[in-house]
Amino acid sequence: ALKAANALLLGLLVTIAWFAPRTARANAEEFSNFDVERQEQDDETALDHFMARLPREWRSEWDHAPLAFRTSQGCHTSGEWFQLTDLKLETALGRQAKFGFAFTQRVDNVISYEDIMFAFRFPVRAGRLALEFHPAADKSAQDYALSWETGADTTAFRARLSFMIEDMLNNLWQWRQTRVGHASEPYLRHPYLPEFSLGVHREHWRADAGGRYLTPSRRQVLGLDVYSPPREVTLWGTLGWAEAEAEVNGFRLEARGHDQQALGTDQPLDFSTADHRDFRRQWTADGAISRALSARTRGRLAWAYEARTQLYGAPLGPGRFDAVDRIYQAEISREYRPGWRLACGALYDRLSFARSGVTPWTSEQRHKESRAFFSIQARFGRVNVEGVETIELDTEPYEIAFHHDKGFLRLQSTF
Repeated sequence: ALKAANALLLGLLVTIAWFAPRTARANAEEFSNFDVERQEQDDETALDHFMARLPREWRSEWDHAPLAFRTSQGCHTSGEWFQLTDLKLETALGRQAKFGFAFTQRVDNVISYEDIMFAFRFPVRAGRLALEFHPAADKSAQDYALSWETGADTTAFRARLSFMIEDMLNNLWQWRQTRVGHASEPYLRHPYLPEFSLGVHREHWRADAGGRYLTPSRRQVLGLDVYSPPREVTLWGTLGWAEAEAEVNGFRLEARGHDQQALGTDQPLDFSTADHRDFRRQWTADGAISRALSARTRGRLAWAYEARTQLYGAPLGPGRFDAVDRIYQAEISREYRPGWRLACGALYDRLSFARSGVTPWTSEQRHKESRAFFSIQARFGRVNVEGVETIELDTEPYEIAFHHDKGFLRLQSTF
């Protein structure tokens, strides 16, 4: 019976992971900048993003801190560096009200955006309400949101609901401005962004899930030059995520999932060219199992399955790109004292991709990617830092000196 219960729990964790995104708040740029095939500019992108995850040992401190900063950065190519950064703070606005600030940055070959949020939070009978302002240099792109949340970092259950008005000053009402940058791009159908997240945290297990939905929008955009007809541009997207962990018979089980998709169209109003459709979707499901091998040593096995699809319409297409990555990781780590840890291991990615028609990117011909890695994690006061060095184990199709390596830096601090 115990074995059956453990198998059922493991199946439940994997099933939860299919909900599919990150808990950081964002906006329409998270969908308009989202790209799938662009990741082919580097043949090891999937491994890079797998290695860029922050250590789970830091998560509890981040959750409980009212003021904290974290970042994960690393090498994508010889000329590109990616940055994933979060900053949050909360302070008293009055006797019970709170003022919050958050900054989110993601710059890599998947998405490129930044978001600033000011939040004014007020307690109500159940939970608290918040008014959020997301400023932007282009006034028409500024976002406003109303959110409700309940629970705290010390409670077992947490929930959050949010409703954002995207680009509120871009023709939301007729007396609002319609200029976007230095052009007129009025919305014919305005976008909104509802969002939810749920979490249950117990002593030996936890589960979190959430999602966002960018409602379909339609706007009129001026032509590329004075002789080109105006165009009608649309955008729609969804984002979902989930993760779960449990301690079972000395084993730590982890499962997570992520699913993002977006659809954009671009059609001249005089129908002089065909509609330029651009659909992209990327989803990932992964899991891990680890166990203490001794008082200070732990072994860990992890796997991930990632699928990517992008469809292009005219005038570039029609074209289609598909790719699948199957990643396996083995790691052994040893803690020498609290906050100080050494780890080493290996990664293996079995991949496949296919194209049809015309697409804007090319791919290195390969069927697998493998690399070794070692890392050192240290704590100095309230600052956690980890450096990771990875070494390519495959023969590259281009000339390199000695070996091909990539470095990663992770840092987190509370204040």
